[in-house]
Amino acid sequence: MKKMKHCDESGQILLLAAFAIGFMIVISTVMLNNIIYASNMASESSNDINHFEISNIAQITQEASNAAYYNATTGDQFDNDVYFNYLETYSQEISTLYAYRGFSFSFGNSTLHDAYFTKNGLITGRSNWTIIDNINQTSTFTIEMGDTSKLSNSSNPFEINAINHSGVPIWKMELYDDGSNINVSVNDQTHIIGASNSSIYLNIIDNETVFHFATSTASESYRIDYFNSSNAMGLYSITGTLSDGHDFTRERYKVINTTISIASSKNRINVSLPITVP
Repeated sequence: MKKMKHCDESGQILLLAAFAIGFMIVISTVMLNNIIYASNMASESSNDINHFEISNIAQITQEASNAAYYNATTGDQFDNDVYFNYLETYSQEISTLYAYRGFSFSFGNSTLHDAYFTKNGLITGRSNWTIIDNINQTSTFTIEMGDTSKLSNSSNPFEINAINHSGVPIWKMELYDDGSNINVSVNDQTHIIGASNSSIYLNIIDNETVFHFATSTASESYRIDYFNSSNAMGLYSITGTLSDGHDFTRERYKVINTTISIASSKNRINVSLPITVP
C-alpha cells in the first residue's frame, strides 16, 4: 500500500510539472505576440502619419504664432509684416523637417481677424468657458471692443463671472446693447458706457468705483469665466497671481484661421486650424 501511495504522489508531481510548463509556454507566447504587435505598430507609426501628428503640429504652430506675435510687438505697436515673415520662416523650417521623414508639409498663412471672446476665437467656438482658474489676485484686466455690433440685448448678454471654489459667483458683469447704447451691468448696477456701434475700452481693475472687481474678489480664490462669448468681439488682457504663487497672463489680440496639410505615400490630412494671437 505504501508503494502504491508513493507512485500516486510521483504521478501528481509529474502532472503539476507538466501543467506548469504548459502555462509558462502560453504566457511566453502571449508576451511574444504583444512584443511583435507593439514593434509593428511603432514601425508603422514612424513611417506614416499617426493620430498624434496633427495635435503635435497644432501645438507647435500655436507656440510659433505666439512667438511671432511677441517678436512683432513693440510697446503698443504691432507689425503685420514682421508677424507673417516669422510664420513664413517657421513654415519653411517645419516643411524641411518633415521632408527628412518622407512627408510633404504645407502651412497656409491667413490674415489676422478680430477675435471673438470664444475659446478658439471663432464665432463657432465654445461660448461658455473658463479663462483662468485658481486665481489669488488679478493685477490687470482690460477689455477693448472695436466692433460692438455683435453684442446682443439684455436677454442674452456677454457675461464675465468670477466664481469661487464653492461654485458661487462673487462678481458678475454683463455687456449688452439696448438699441441705442452699450450698457454694462455689474452686480445688478447698470451704467451706460457708449453709444451703439461705438468702440469701448474697459479697465476693470483700475475703475473700481464702477466695476468693484477687487473688493468683490478680495480674500477669495476664484476663476474667471466667459458666458455667451460668441456675442462679443475684441481684445482682452488679464494678469495676476495664482493660488500657488505663480504669475499668470491671459490675453488675446487676433485670430487666424489657417490650413495645415501633411501627406505621406499612403495618405493625406488637411486641417483648418484657428490660431489665437497670442
